[in-house]
Amino acid sequence: MSYVAVIPARGGSKGVKDKNLQLVGGISLLGRAIISANSIPNIGRVIVSTDSEIIKEEALAYKAEVHKRRDLTSSDNAKTIDVIKDVYCDMNLSDEVCILLQPTSPLRRINDIQGCINEFEHDQSVNSVISVTLCEHHPYKVVVQDNNGEMIAIRDMSDLEAPRQKLPKALRINGAIYIVSFKNLIENESFFCHPMKFFEMGEDESIDIDSYRDLERANLIIKGK
Repeated sequence: MSYVAVIPARGGSKGVKDKNLQLVGGISLLGRAIISANSIPNIGRVIVSTDSEIIKEEALAYKAEVHKRRDLTSSDNAKTIDVIKDVYCDMNLSDEVCILLQPTSPLRRINDIQGCINEFEHDQSVNSVISVTLCEHHPYKVVVQDNNGEMIAIRDMSDLEAPRQKLPKALRINGAIYIVSFKNLIENESFFCHPMKFFEMGEDESIDIDSYRDLERANLIIKGK
């Protein structure tokens, strides 16, 4: 089975300036994603999709291929699925399996990527493997507003007082790893192609860089603090 790692890395970002080039453990977020992908024997190609010349130079320095984005997929509102479509068409891909690695998950381990690949290969009926982590707050302990403006429990009011241990295990998508064939992804317009499997990652490994505070925390974790 042939795997291609795709790393989407726009030049612009709102919360953190030049986010994909920020350092964690002395290595840029982009660099860390490329290094991880290049460390997996199953991955034959590593492609960075970007609209930025600086990110292009960083990607080449870490020995990744570079896909130049179109204007349509370089905006704040661009969807990752549309980026993948362009990568598929522009980079001469056919029957390969896509491994999407977002640079904003810098503490994702090589073992996590390999674990997702193992899950994908273990059962030939599986079309997608998605990384997840435990929910910090259980979703059953949430109230939402209904159409009448009343606040109601997600499932049952009794859940709001139930010990967490009595509730079913709840996991959230952490955005670190998505595995799906390019053809399935494009045909379904989604990374979530049934049947799916989910691969659980730890809380620290699941950190997503969205602010300078996240960057600070990631660097403290790297330093063992």
